[in-house]
Amino acid sequence: MSLPAGALLGPYEIVAPIGSGGMGEVYRARDRRLGRDVALKVLPRELAEDAARRQRFEQEARAVAALNHPNIVAIYDIGENYFVQELVDGEPLPDDKPVGLRRTIELAGQIADALAAAHARGITHRDLKPSNIMVTRDGRAKILDFGIAKVSQGADGQELSTLTHEGSVLGTLGHMSPEQMRGLPSDHRSDIFSFGLLLYKMLTGRSPFAGKTAIEIVSAMLRDEPQELPAEVPPALRQIVSHCLEKNPENRFQSARDLAFALQTLSGSTTGSRFVAPAVRKKGRLVAWPAVAALALACAAAGIWLGKMLFQQAPPSFTRLTFQRGFVTGARFAPDGRTVAYSATWDGAPSDVYLGRIESPDARPLGLTGAHLFAISSKGEMAIGLDAILGAVPGIPPRGTLARAPLSGGAPRVLLADVEDADWDPAGAELAVAHVVNGVARLEYPAGKVLYETAGYIDSVRVSPAGDRIAFAEHPLRNDDRGSVSVVDLHGRKTTVSSGWETLDGVAWAPGGKDLWFVGSTQGYADTLWATTLSGHRRALMRAPTGCFLRDVRSDGRALVDSYISRNEIVWQQDGDSRQRSLTWLTDSFPNDLSPDGKTLVFTEPALSSNYAVCLRKTDGSAVVRLGDGEGESLSADGKWVLTTLLTSPPQLLLIPTGAGETVRLPQAGLSYQRFAQWFPDSRRILFAAGEAGRGPRLWVQNVWPPDRPRAFTGEGMSLRGNSVSPDGRMVAATGPGGRVALYPVDGGQPRTFPAIEPGEQFIRWSADGRQLFLYTAYRMPATLYKVDAASGLKQKWREFTPSDPAGATTLYAVFLSADTKAGVYSFQRTESSLKLMEGLH
Repeated sequence: MSLPAGALLGPYEIVAPIGSGGMGEVYRARDRRLGRDVALKVLPRELAEDAARRQRFEQEARAVAALNHPNIVAIYDIGENYFVQELVDGEPLPDDKPVGLRRTIELAGQIADALAAAHARGITHRDLKPSNIMVTRDGRAKILDFGIAKVSQGADGQELSTLTHEGSVLGTLGHMSPEQMRGLPSDHRSDIFSFGLLLYKMLTGRSPFAGKTAIEIVSAMLRDEPQELPAEVPPALRQIVSHCLEKNPENRFQSARDLAFALQTLSGSTTGSRFVAPAVRKKGRLVAWPAVAALALACAAAGIWLGKMLFQQAPPSFTRLTFQRGFVTGARFAPDGRTVAYSATWDGAPSDVYLGRIESPDARPLGLTGAHLFAISSKGEMAIGLDAILGAVPGIPPRGTLARAPLSGGAPRVLLADVEDADWDPAGAELAVAHVVNGVARLEYPAGKVLYETAGYIDSVRVSPAGDRIAFAEHPLRNDDRGSVSVVDLHGRKTTVSSGWETLDGVAWAPGGKDLWFVGSTQGYADTLWATTLSGHRRALMRAPTGCFLRDVRSDGRALVDSYISRNEIVWQQDGDSRQRSLTWLTDSFPNDLSPDGKTLVFTEPALSSNYAVCLRKTDGSAVVRLGDGEGESLSADGKWVLTTLLTSPPQLLLIPTGAGETVRLPQAGLSYQRFAQWFPDSRRILFAAGEAGRGPRLWVQNVWPPDRPRAFTGEGMSLRGNSVSPDGRMVAATGPGGRVALYPVDGGQPRTFPAIEPGEQFIRWSADGRQLFLYTAYRMPATLYKVDAASGLKQKWREFTPSDPAGATTLYAVFLSADTKAGVYSFQRTESSLKLMEGLH
């Protein structure tokens, strides 16, 4: 170990060495800013000079940071040739003694759950062994050391890592799969074999393959069958171990999800339930599910007695209802309980509403192109959103024009514009709606009577079975799915039932109508289904390895959920070059601004902190520089400062230097800031949209050098997007009431509208000479870019953008162009989900 105690790496002070390996040295260190101990992994200088070693080290940092999961060690920070992880207080799994039957099942379920999350991100660990599994003091397993992980899912769907070549062997002898030991190509099923070895050791304290030396054990692994497990190991668990240890990858579990589900059938614990897909993908083809289903059923049948003995509760079951590539936006049961309607966008096509039966995978479209399903009444009538603008992430509700339509088919009847969610009352007569008016989200019941309003947004509106209360998810920030579960009575008295969720995806009344079910997480994807009383006492019902959205719950306890994987991607493209360069970094990368020369990108990476992290990157794809916590907004014209929003309550505006210097906090001034604040061209003033108590958002200008109080210069109902300020600093292109882009004089006066600009079209930037405006169609693929003459208002189609792989990429999130408009970055959300029927949950 080469760093002495007291040495400094950035803000981290070395305390003591922990260990070392082929991919780096690990130290206990003290974060002097936050006063906490961390694990610091360092690439020694002699290894940093090796390009392949350095690339693999950086790959490990990206892999770990992309896996925001409670059973995978968390990454806090990244520096030059080092990265910072949580310091796990616990001990590694023992390598030479059993851990007990019940404990084995519990820990194995957690490890399989974490593997499923990693594999869903295209990451194969390749070095799963007891020393890489830490068990914390409170009994939670955590996977460590992704130093030789294979990362195979980039922005374009191609393998990111090219460091491993056929014939090379990576891993630890005695813990590798047969294909790894032979140097053959391997995939996520290698982890499943290693998991089988790990599970066998947890049960017995020894390897399943006999031998006195490592070479003899390896030879047995390639040649022999595993040794018999002790008689006290239940038959179902024997079958799981055996199925993991098949020498041919084709004969093993084909996904860690299936493995996690099989283990969950043994435990019978609803707090540890996982999704299982009845169909699996194999070599690019969808293969029939009966073999997987039969295995799961066999495991369940054989493990019934053990489940009863340990937990006295049967696990839920899942039936997959959709199989196409794309994502579901809404789903509800029809009154008969056997028919399901859902809205979805498949294979890049516009959304539609589909009708199907739970016993059949077939579903027919109703021909409601662009529609989103809100709810189905007790009389069989749908509430839908027409021309719905799809949200930027799965938790952001589509906004559309509320209409009623017969479930049996027929023309819809338009009711109300700018609705983000709706639900019928028990009689099927009135609708409760989440209605956006002048930028303020209002919960109305019946439509027009305001019960509650917020500057954020409202979704998952659900009228209670008794019709006396309305539950909903309340989100304080637009385009952000953190939030609280709330209930309001018919007199407008609101109660917050459960708060503090980093992700909140779906709320519904539980069977019986007295409690609530919801899906939430305090980190990363919403992955846990909770039950809560109205007084706030909650318990976990089920956990999924990926994101999960609760769509509907019937009185008999059956539910509709969809599991999803979502990722925000950034690509850079230049005129005359059809190639797209990925600038995506970790789990989700959201662009905030592009320098006028097109060479520097400001973006936000949520995976690094609960408050997000603002980062800087050159568009040539070079290394990322993390500037600090917060959500980036705008890069000053002189390149010295990044205007940033700190996601506190209320939000706080910061000025973070791109070089040396201290972060500056701007006075909050009693305002509720909206997204997309930005600099004026003089690098001395800032522009932002913000609301005051009881008022919708207006546009404000504020001097920051020297500091001054902000000044409003528009009416209410305003929002910003793109580089809105004209080159001379006199005009701002912003979206006003009605969703239309107009020009607003900074010194006050009447806005100038452009009839040719349609509602929903988003502003990108001005041309360098101020004569043209550039816009794009939001939330559509392919995305059309337009240019508008600032003098005449004439709009012309300029170009189109489509990602190289369009499946699941129906949401264009942002576009930023260089000053000469010859280069740009495009950001889009890629989401793939599948709808499932869940039964048997208690």
